Amino acid sequence: MRVMSEKKHGADRSGSTAVGVLISPQHTYFINCGDSRGLLCRNRKVHFFTQDHKPSNPLEKERIQNAGGSVMIQRVNGSLAVSRALGDFDYKCVHGKGPTEQLVSPEPEVHDIERSEEDDQFIILACDGIWDVMGNEELCDFVRSRLEVTDDLEKVCNEVVDTCLYKGSRDNMSVILICFPNAPKVSPEAVKKEAELDKYLESRVEEIIKKQGEGVPDLVHVMRTLASENIPSLPPGGELASKRNIIEAVYNRLNPYKNDDTPAPQF
Repeated sequence: MRVMSEKKHGADRSGSTAVGVLISPQHTYFINCGDSRGLLCRNRKVHFFTQDHKPSNPLEKERIQNAGGSVMIQRVNGSLAVSRALGDFDYKCVHGKGPTEQLVSPEPEVHDIERSEEDDQFIILACDGIWDVMGNEELCDFVRSRLEVTDDLEKVCNEVVDTCLYKGSRDNMSVILICFPNAPKVSPEAVKKEAELDKYLESRVEEIIKKQGEGVPDLVHVMRTLASENIPSLPPGGELASKRNIIEAVYNRLNPYKNDDTPAPQF
């Protein structure tokens, strides 16, 4: 990359984190560089996850300081939020230091996890926009609950992104879901509960709007009212935010003169 014209002359100063996985018959190999994260769900629990490369991590901070840099407001030289990345050549120009000794290192971490054919369920690979608003266990629980109501992996990934958006994420978001043979399967009981939950939310939105009397309450009011209630069977990890699409669809149907610029409440 350094010999490419736009890189060599500084026209492109961008960078990227990376996470990947290689699955063999006996092992799963995780590789990560930066704060994109990989996670393995085994036997309904988080079994393994990669560690984010943050400047505040002791070993990362030591390398940064040895290269003449500093960590301020948990960022490299007060600017970059990750301590390892591809690109970001402005942080890789310290003379006398090798590639892995620079302020920002391109060196990935590689982890070898022995596979469990009976217990391995799925792997999630996602960038920091997902992890900013959902913890490891939360995302594991949410994905597992979605796999019990649909076998469409693209739909599950879209629900993850939408839910994180409604939870307040403002960073880039991408997610890959890899399912093993023993991943959760669609359950008629779970599908029935999901349908009942959607119907309940639809009726509650109608009740909240009708209770207002004259005028229609804004969507923020509707969401806050629902958030204050003890609603059973909400998807674990996603909670009310994961049902924002259902709630918004009913609200828009009952309020065709809505203001499209209403900000999304965060839950």
